[in-house]
Order: sequence, then structure tokens, then C-alpha cells
Amino acid sequence: MDLLNRSAKAANTVLMIFVALAAAIMLISGIYVLNDIYYTNRTAFASYDLLQYRPQLNDDTEEEKYTFSELEDLNPDTVGWIEMFGTNINYPVVQGNDNLEYLNKDIFGYNTLTGSIYLAAENDPGINDWYNLIYGHHMDNGAMFGDIEKYLDPEFFASHSSGILQTSHGDYSIKVFACVRTNAYEDAVYQISGDAEEKYPVLRSYIEEHAENSVNIPDIMDNSHILGMSTCSDAVTDGRIVLFASISPWDKKTDGNAAALITKADDVQPDKMKLFAIGHKVSSGKWAFLNLMCVICTLLTLLPVWALRKKFGQMSYSKKTIRRLEDRIKENENDTKDKQNDDAETVVKDLKHFLRKCRIGIIIEIITLIISVIAFLLTEDITARMGIRDRWTGLMILIAAAALLADIICLRYRGKLPDKEEAEEEA
Repeated sequence: MDLLNRSAKAANTVLMIFVALAAAIMLISGIYVLNDIYYTNRTAFASYDLLQYRPQLNDDTEEEKYTFSELEDLNPDTVGWIEMFGTNINYPVVQGNDNLEYLNKDIFGYNTLTGSIYLAAENDPGINDWYNLIYGHHMDNGAMFGDIEKYLDPEFFASHSSGILQTSHGDYSIKVFACVRTNAYEDAVYQISGDAEEKYPVLRSYIEEHAENSVNIPDIMDNSHILGMSTCSDAVTDGRIVLFASISPWDKKTDGNAAALITKADDVQPDKMKLFAIGHKVSSGKWAFLNLMCVICTLLTLLPVWALRKKFGQMSYSKKTIRRLEDRIKENENDTKDKQNDDAETVVKDLKHFLRKCRIGIIIEIITLIISVIAFLLTEDITARMGIRDRWTGLMILIAAAALLADIICLRYRGKLPDKEEAEEEA
């Protein structure tokens, strides 16, 4: 019966440990997922940090030119910057080796569900092709190419028909002429080829047939090329919404002064647009969740929430026991053959040694906690994206391990124990 009770108690302990671990894993996973969703939605817009890299006008010459040097230094795959006036579409345009490279990677090279706005890999990076196609994710909060869905509304389509495409080779005026619902496998829309101009009648017929909204669909013109902006449709798995526009060299006389129209970092106010999203911190990129867990573990080693009274209470108990045993030794100091007296002296000696170790251990734990907090604050930026680990994770684990080792060595009593009866009396 006694064996059965011990077995049941052990099984219950194992079960409780398993449940606690499972709950901790679910809690940590939930925190990570919620943080990832929050960060994804928050940084999907062109942030103030990113807008600072937008090419600005160079007034040193009569011609209006943009310098792409800083943006290209940030990412050599950058081929331009697109903005549709009055919308959240205001991003750098990149081009990968294929059409999957930037599907889930931002301009800084970090993995993210929002991806980037990117030019089809089949197109010329100078956006010199007759038909150019740009992709972007559909975000429910209107970020990335989420606003393209709004062009299904006739009023929005009519009032947001212009934009600008800046490239290192020149600037282009964007004039929207159609918004089309299609699917991801439509060759007329998604097949990019060198003879796109000759195939345009097929594309034009398709646009005329499937356009939700359209105006002045152009014929083949020498001074105008076609731009498609494609995003997903929530209604259908393979559904796509494509915004078609003509692009032609920017002309001050007909298009206005580009410098006055484009959104610059200095123009963004906290209460003006969603563009004032924070994030995209170039210097940090992300912070490591494991590093934060190491800081918390270091704190819990010093202040264990499950045994705080026991950990620090043993020091108080040791002091009381030392005083009691020293009083008994003085009372029996004339009885040199008293074995209990000898045992008491051994216990006093061990307890005093233990108290010294406790003080040293607590000092070490406090120092490691301070080092852990400072290291985390200096190496991590919690306003950036959260990751599982980074190059500092090993150091943070070592700091947490040092605190745990100090606790095991210094705050665990290994000396001779007082007599059981005396311990019970003291308790």
C-alpha cells in the first residue's frame, strides 16, 4: 500500500510537471505568434525610417533627378519606388532572382509575411519593357497592395488614378485605366515576354472583358508603356486583382511638380497617415525571444517565485540554529567528552561556512542579473521584429547558466545537519 501511494505521488508529480511545461510552451508560442502578427501589421506600411531612404530630388541641375545610392546601398536589388497618390501604396520596388525571393522577405532581407513590393523577375530591372508587372501582398489593413482592392469601387477608382514610379533611369507618371479580377494562371496577364507589345491586343481584349472599372483603355502608343500591379483576392484562393496603368516619362507641364506631390519623411505627421508606422529599424532588425527568456530565468534564479521563502528563509534559520547551538556549547563547555557538543560544533562550523557561501552566491546572482539586463538592453531592440534567437543568444544563455550554477553551488546546504529532534524544536 505504501509503495502504491509513493507511485501515485510520483506519477502525479510527473503529470504536473508535464502540464506545467505544456502550458509554458503554449504561452510562449502564443506570445510569439501575437507579437509576430502585431509587428507584421504595424510595419507593413512604409515607415518613417524607410521613407528617409526614399530618393529625393537633386536640385544641383536643371533636370529633376533622384539619387538611388542610399536605397541601393540598403538593398542592391532595389529598382525603383512606387507611390499611388492618396493611398498607402508607397514603397520601394525590388526585383529578385525569381518571383518567390521577395514573396516573404522585406527590403532589409528579413523574413516577414508582408514580403516586399517586387518587379517580376522576367522584366528588365530598368523597367524598360513595354509591359511591366509588379507584385505585392494584399493586407487587410490596407498596407502593401491592400488598397488595390479599393479600386473595385468606382468612386475610389476615379479619384485615385495617378501616381509616380521613380527609377534610377528616370521618373514615370502612372495613369490608372483599369481594375481587373482574374486568376493566378491567366497567361494574358502573367506571362511576361519580349513580344508583349505585339501580344497587347490579346491583353487589351481581356481587360475590356473582365474589367470591374475602366477608363480610356489605351491602344499601342510609342510614348507609353503598360504597368500591372497585382495582388491577391481574399474571396478566391487563386483569385487576383490587377490594377492596370499606363506609364510615361514624367512631364512637369502635364503631371505637375513631382517634388510637391510625393510623400517625404519630413511630411509625415503622427496624426496624419498610417505611414507613421514605426519599425524597419535598419540598425537592429529584430530582437531574440530566447534572450528575454534568459533574462527572466536569471531573475527567477535570484528570486524564485515558487520557493522564495524557502531560499532566503534558510539563511535566517541557519543564524538561529547557530545561536542556539553556540549557547548549548557554552553551557556544556566543561564536559569535554560530550559527543553532542562535538557534533554541535561541527554543525555550527558548517552553517557559518554555508552563510558565507549564501552571501557570495546572492552577490553573484545580483551581478549576473545586472549584466543580463544591461546586455539585453544594449543588444536588443524590442521595437523591432521578434525572432527566436540571434548572435547574442549564446552569451545570454551563459549568463543565465552562471546564475544557476552560483545558486546550486552557493545556496545549497551540504554540511552536517542538526539533530532531528533539535530541528523539530526549532521549527
